[in-house]
Amino acid sequence: MLRTTNSIHLQRLFRLRNLAILGQFVAVILTQYTLDIQLPLSEIAFVILLITFFNIFVWLRLRQTKVVTENEIFIHLAIDVLALALLLYFTGGATNPFVMLFLFPLTITVTILPVRYAWLLAALSVFCYSLLMFNYMPLPMGHNMHDHGASSEYNLHLTGMWMAFILNAGLITYYVYGMGNTLRRQQKQLGIARENSIRDEQLVILGTLAASTAHELGTPLGTMSLLIDELSQELKGQNESVTSDLVNLKKQISRCKLSLRDLSASVGASSDLFDTRKQTISDYFDQVIDELRDIHPAATLHLKYRDVGTNKITTDRTLTLSLINIIENSIEVSPDFVDINISVNHNDILILIADKGPGLSKEAQEKIGHQPYSDKELGLGLGLYLAHAAIRRRDGKISQTNIVEKGTLTTITLPLAV
Repeated sequence: MLRTTNSIHLQRLFRLRNLAILGQFVAVILTQYTLDIQLPLSEIAFVILLITFFNIFVWLRLRQTKVVTENEIFIHLAIDVLALALLLYFTGGATNPFVMLFLFPLTITVTILPVRYAWLLAALSVFCYSLLMFNYMPLPMGHNMHDHGASSEYNLHLTGMWMAFILNAGLITYYVYGMGNTLRRQQKQLGIARENSIRDEQLVILGTLAASTAHELGTPLGTMSLLIDELSQELKGQNESVTSDLVNLKKQISRCKLSLRDLSASVGASSDLFDTRKQTISDYFDQVIDELRDIHPAATLHLKYRDVGTNKITTDRTLTLSLINIIENSIEVSPDFVDINISVNHNDILILIADKGPGLSKEAQEKIGHQPYSDKELGLGLGLYLAHAAIRRRDGKISQTNIVEKGTLTTITLPLAV
């Protein structure tokens, strides 16, 4: 369950209140039996019991899915102030050095809640402190304290103030540090969300341009295909070299038309481009490699499987096109060697694609996958950019690094089909 910031604050208050209950119990024991100060134990125990029951209620509240509001956080802090005031009433009121603890709930309020709550809690704290200046139960000193006189009482007060300062400093540091961590995590998540939003906006723009381009290129490609058919008929049996070149050219045009068909389908509501199906890993990647070998018959592709068994992968045409684009980049720089290793690691499919090309430049490593980039003379860098986006859309991961000896290693992680 995803927790909101307020629920995190409430859980942190719950933990601190547990520490406070334990600290109050220890303080009563030490005061009663070590300092020989007779406290109204029944009244103090009743207050501590009420705080304990309240914290049990908070524990049950944290198990609910209902959103924690700022008003609720303020009410919890106000109850803490009132509970502290009640305890101080039975233990010397404003003469008790632990009256400094009124600052702690106020510090939390100033830090995490709007200013109106801070002023309200400040008013409540000042009101309680003011009442404790005149209305409280004095601490009855034991025999040991009376023997030492007023100087001992003063020393006790100083010691108490010192302990209260240490406690206040520790609690404030702990809470403010924890709150700072929460804010830093939120800022990081907002940064990631902002980057994803920008990337999605770029993809929408690219999709619009791609649809327009597909429409404009359809007619000239159709005309070129017809012209090649006519030339093939005219040159049939006359020049086998030219005829062979025309056949290869016709294949390339057919491939362009197939790509444009996929591109056009990607913006259609009835598209089967995103229709998914489950296939065994070996069957699927065999099909991908067969398609690549049809496109690049001269390329040397090494495909290896390890521990894939009968595990399945969820596939669609966008995934296939993405993998083809990535492997084609390796083929272009290293047609004599492209090594593809596929294995299963826990619930993921690990795909390693290695080539012996020149590797990636520093600029390429910084930009690939984050924005369209290509160091080819006529390249636009859209294919690889869209391939990265398609893999991330499937909850996958992709990274590209240089191999120490020579070449590039592309690592792709995809989830197994459920």
